[in-house]
Amino acid sequence: MNKGEIRRRVLEQVDWQPDQSAAFKAKVDRLINRAYQQLMLEAPFLFFETDVRVFTESDVSSITAKTADRVSIYGTGAGETTDRYVLVRGPYTLATAGLQTWAVDGTWDGRRIECTRANGKVISRVCREFWQEEVSSGVYKDYVTVNHPWINETDEDMEYRIYTPEYDLPPDVVELRSARLNESSPYDLEIINQNDAERLQYTDFRGEQTGKPDKLFRGRHWQIDAPTVAAEVKHVYLIPGYTWEGPDPGGKFDYCFTYVWGKRNLAMDHPSDHAMPKWESAPSPISATIDHESGEKGTGAGSTVVLKLPNIDHELNFYKELSGGAITTPKRSEKSGLRIRIYVRRYSVGGTGSVERIESPEVFYLLAEVDGHATEYVHDGSDIPDYYVRLKSVHGYQSIRFHPHPDDAYTLFCRVLQRPQPLVNDQDAPRIHEEAADVLIQRVLAFFYEMNGNAELSQISEARYNQALNTLTKRYGMITGARVRKKFPRVQRPYRDIRVTWRE
Repeated sequence: MNKGEIRRRVLEQVDWQPDQSAAFKAKVDRLINRAYQQLMLEAPFLFFETDVRVFTESDVSSITAKTADRVSIYGTGAGETTDRYVLVRGPYTLATAGLQTWAVDGTWDGRRIECTRANGKVISRVCREFWQEEVSSGVYKDYVTVNHPWINETDEDMEYRIYTPEYDLPPDVVELRSARLNESSPYDLEIINQNDAERLQYTDFRGEQTGKPDKLFRGRHWQIDAPTVAAEVKHVYLIPGYTWEGPDPGGKFDYCFTYVWGKRNLAMDHPSDHAMPKWESAPSPISATIDHESGEKGTGAGSTVVLKLPNIDHELNFYKELSGGAITTPKRSEKSGLRIRIYVRRYSVGGTGSVERIESPEVFYLLAEVDGHATEYVHDGSDIPDYYVRLKSVHGYQSIRFHPHPDDAYTLFCRVLQRPQPLVNDQDAPRIHEEAADVLIQRVLAFFYEMNGNAELSQISEARYNQALNTLTKRYGMITGARVRKKFPRVQRPYRDIRVTWRE
């Protein structure tokens, strides 16, 4: 049963000839999604479980015997202007034996780096973005920007260690039910609570106790601030480089965007070519709706849509700066680590393009990902929206930590319960057992009557909801794992051996 059928049954229940206006249907749809999310909290056993994978990362440490394998503050080298947000390694050649290659594909972004100063003290920072440059023929240097400026401008030739203290679950995970390492002899990890982890001194944030993990517990919550402005959209006509290219057809669209940081393990299966980010913000406000086929100048066949975006690198101080009355470009410029993900929602299909028939589901799909300093994106049909990547509601990421700290790259399979995505199209079906659709309908009716001030009918629908939920609990409530019911122990007579027995 999909959302359209649920709404039809709700309307049939409340009125023999219900209002069919778009505004009224939208109000009922909001009640359906409200009841859908509430049902997730009250009866999670009605929802299907899923599996997610977590990839651990091995630590990377400098090699003591390699003088090139050290990091310094950018500015200690000849001809460099100091930038305390940048650490540099090298110079080195690709033939340097034993040198660990730094990942510059985004998978290391967000890890931590520890540097040991000359006095033996250790300073830790979060890595924002890694990159490599060829400073001369065959000679390279590696760079990394950090989240806070270094404590001075002189530290150099420091030994380092790059590690990951915790790993984040997908943002829609609401319950972690089991976790298993995918090894030659797979085994389950013990999931313990935070109090026990602290009491047993498992909270080894620096990861000094390493090995194959056998315990797992909750870490911190992390969230990227959402954009506060909508993308500005406008038509551009008859300018070279600004014509509709296709193959995606034109039409009527609106847009929103998010900020993303880092990339998850590239081994994660995905039907499209878009790597999953480590972290993503909540979306920006939605832009104005625009039809690339029309506009101020009438028919605009062949025109394109241009989006104006904020420069997040500039806002984070990873762009040009004012120094001594002049504008300078520091080494950290355009290296904040953040990128912009653009989502598009289609309302109609225009005449420009090679595809005559295409879905217009009015759902936000991923359109493109651009650098954080990109202030413009041209939507000309050359990028086809990713059918498999919808815009998700992100309220942050819950991390998990391991004991001992992983000493290698492991793959962890987690059996989880995920928050359902809102039902947008009439064809969207809730991720629940089909028999539970009536429970959802009764919940919607209770909300509907309450909204209209009919307390009596709301209470009747609530009672029917509880009765149906009780029936489904008997059918599905024990599938996720038996719960042993216990009573207080009974102690036998004191002059005999004290034995504790349990009554079921």
